[in-house]
Amino acid sequence: MKNRAFLIDKIKNSLIYGGIDKKDYDQIRDQIDRSNIKALIYWSVLVSLFWIYCVVMSFYSYDCMRCRPAYIISLCSCVATFLIARFVVTRYPSTLSVMKFLFRLSLLGGGIGIAVCHPDVRSLTLFAVAIISPSVFIDSTVSSLAAHCSALVIYILLGSNTIVPDIFYWGLGNYLLFSIFGLLIGNAINRERFERHVYAEFEKKLADIQMRYAYYDRLTELKNRHAFEDKLLELESAPPAEYCVVMADINGLKETNDTIGHNAGDELIIGAAECLTAAFGGIDTIYRIGGDEFCIILNDSIENVQLCITELEALLSKWHGRYIKSVSVSTGVAESKDHDTVESVIIEADKNMYTHKREYYEKIGVDRRKN
Repeated sequence: MKNRAFLIDKIKNSLIYGGIDKKDYDQIRDQIDRSNIKALIYWSVLVSLFWIYCVVMSFYSYDCMRCRPAYIISLCSCVATFLIARFVVTRYPSTLSVMKFLFRLSLLGGGIGIAVCHPDVRSLTLFAVAIISPSVFIDSTVSSLAAHCSALVIYILLGSNTIVPDIFYWGLGNYLLFSIFGLLIGNAINRERFERHVYAEFEKKLADIQMRYAYYDRLTELKNRHAFEDKLLELESAPPAEYCVVMADINGLKETNDTIGHNAGDELIIGAAECLTAAFGGIDTIYRIGGDEFCIILNDSIENVQLCITELEALLSKWHGRYIKSVSVSTGVAESKDHDTVESVIIEADKNMYTHKREYYEKIGVDRRKN
């Protein structure tokens, strides 16, 4: 049963999703659609130029004259496709599938029309449209099969009453043969295209992860010291008119690690980070710059920052974890006013934070000078 289900999934993936898993297909679907919209615009212009050339030639060559109706119909179809692709499909991507099908059908139909009207180039035309058509878009085998079957119906309707039976059936056999080749070649090309998009998406995600780990702390998901140093350079080169720096330090982290364990210590760090994030409005302003140290940089007045600190204290008082019941954070704030450099703002905030920390330990009766 498992082998049968695997085989069914493999066939379904090959027919509908270009040989990849549906999960991978869903992740790259937007990229595929964008590529196909560009291809639709590009190919409609390119093929329109070809049909214009054919129409012009039909006025100078008797053999081409017989194909003029097919040229004109195909040219109008390509021009209409370009206009719809440019002004409709780009705004309403859900119409892409229909336009892809109609354009490929017009391409196949135009080629078949030439084959019907111009016996001397019949085989070459059938071969060209049958082979090229599946490679125009990044498409599924089912879509290619639908376009070829529809084109086959067009061939039968156009040719059954206009072509000598022997030549008609000979052309029909050729078209079927060329279509099979085209489908096989197109399926191989499209499978490689789908896989290339999946690989590109994987590379993008990997780059995003690497970038995130370069600038974000893994434990707390806050920005790390690397990001903090970049922010300092930014503030030095283009300081805002007003900003505040808040330094924050977890109280008792070392004691928690030594007495309860590092799981409890990690829990304290995560809990403090969560409270800081909630109080100061998101992770983009908060940096973990040491084991138990955080820095918050806000383009705001000191009055509003003090309100955030009050909110932080309320959140900390409500927090409790699995290993430890409470978390305490000492904070110190400084504003950029009356400071020439960001370093001096940080020094003042750090000084105020240590004053707060000393008061905290005095309040609980701990003499840190003995440590």
